[in-house]
Amino acid sequence: MNAMRKLHVTAPARQHGAAALIVTMMLFFAMVLVAVFVNRNLVFEQRTSANQYRSTQAFEAAEAGIEWAIAQLNGTNRIGADCLTSSETTATSFRARYLGFNHASAVFTPTAWLNGPVAMALQPSCVRGAAGWSCSCPASGAPALTPPAGAAAAPAFSLQFLPSAAPGVVRIAANGCTSLAGACLPGSATRPDASARIEVTLGLLAAVRTPPAAAVTARGAFLAEAPALGLHNPDPATGIAVHAGRSIAAGHARLTTPAGSSLASALVGGDASLAGLDTDQFFAGTFGIDKATWKNQPAVTRLSCSGDCGAALTSLIDAAAGSALVWVDGDLTLAGPITLGSATRPVVLVVSGAARLDGAVALHGVLYAASVDWNHASGGAFVRGAVLTEADYQGDGAPEFFYDTAVLGTLASDAGSFARVSGSWHDF
Repeated sequence: MNAMRKLHVTAPARQHGAAALIVTMMLFFAMVLVAVFVNRNLVFEQRTSANQYRSTQAFEAAEAGIEWAIAQLNGTNRIGADCLTSSETTATSFRARYLGFNHASAVFTPTAWLNGPVAMALQPSCVRGAAGWSCSCPASGAPALTPPAGAAAAPAFSLQFLPSAAPGVVRIAANGCTSLAGACLPGSATRPDASARIEVTLGLLAAVRTPPAAAVTARGAFLAEAPALGLHNPDPATGIAVHAGRSIAAGHARLTTPAGSSLASALVGGDASLAGLDTDQFFAGTFGIDKATWKNQPAVTRLSCSGDCGAALTSLIDAAAGSALVWVDGDLTLAGPITLGSATRPVVLVVSGAARLDGAVALHGVLYAASVDWNHASGGAFVRGAVLTEADYQGDGAPEFFYDTAVLGTLASDAGSFARVSGSWHDF
């Protein structure tokens, strides 16, 4: 009887122990499954994060290439094969090296080189190492770059200028890579971990938006009664030698007008609409923007000097490989003999104060100033382009003023700053 009672008590206890073991094993198995699942997600997230990092690095390299290209296009300094400023007089600017320009159509075209029988656009490239960016700006052939030593990562970019039929428009494609390989190194057989491609369209903000119609435009009076200065505008489209808001006193001037037109038609004075413009409107009528925006363009160099500014201005213009755009803070004093610019590299001088010229000052381009005085000018004193003054022109000098359509055309279509066209950015 006791044995039967003992069996009846211990049997349920053994059953409970087996159930607990089964539950424990199931819980343990579930924990293993959860651990495996969490580890799998962690590995996936790590891989996704690494891919995102490499993709972002390539994208940022391409974007850096676009910004670098815009800065280089807006620079007028001469560059060497390493894309750095060069003192060699035979060196060209970045813009002149990589973009051709058709004056008839005002269209920019990419510069190409022959890779065997195939014409290929030149491609400047850069790679970033521990010491910063190293670049190659070939004048012919493929870029010459090597991966930097000792760099844990070496992101790179390569640029390509694309054809465009629109006047004043430049298209740029930038390839960004996590390493110097693939599209970032033309001719490379290896591939980077990640790459990105960006294209943008740039528009030219011209140095002179709307060329003036006269060789000399004065919002005030033109006062040059005594000297036998020369006023020449044979262009049949304009034909105006002097356009003034107030009176014109030029009784001894030598005039050149379009064939068949009268000498009197070359002098347009007393224009109330011109005199009624404020200085901001007068400036914007030629340059298309306000003074603050114009002087803050990347392609404009600011100059401030006291006394004769000839040496400083000549040095600045000579250092430029193309047309020089200069904003002069305050007054500008120039004493001849001095030559500024050339027919192929005209200059724009915007003077916030008075321009005081003395003697044989020769200028190819546009002079804009609050007022203009020119004294003691005879042989060798001239402006080929145009002069604009917010007030009066006066002086006892006898310079020659030539309305030059070629010079003004260059400043209106080839010189100036490039900026992104809104909505043109896209990636691939």
